[in-house]
Amino acid sequence: MAMAERIRYLVKRHPKNRQEIAKDLHISADSLGSYITGRRCPDVTMVRDMAIYFQVSADYILCVTSMKEDTPTKPSAEQEQSLLNLFRAMTPMQREIFLHSGYGIVNYTSIQKVLPMMEVPWEHT
Repeated sequence: MAMAERIRYLVKRHPKNRQEIAKDLHISADSLGSYITGRRCPDVTMVRDMAIYFQVSADYILCVTSMKEDTPTKPSAEQEQSLLNLFRAMTPMQREIFLHSGYGIVNYTSIQKVLPMMEVPWEHT
């Protein structure tokens, strides 16, 4: 399946129409139409934005993998409790770093953009 077919499939199964999807992606409906028909290929930033928007992996859009979904499944109660216990055991600074790191992972955002520069309270030996 070509990239255009994958994008067309994602647009077709989405509850919003093409105009709304294009608006959400900050592109024109014509640009989205060009991606769907294969007249144009989205740049890397647009592939990332589409992956986030449609909740699939960029690899799926780029035809590297056949897996449609790369979204997390609902964690079990045991997993949630383990995560909560881990979080409670952290120092305040570790919690901040952990939260910022998780935000970056979930939103495909560079940690450098999310986590402000801070002095590290420990020395490397």
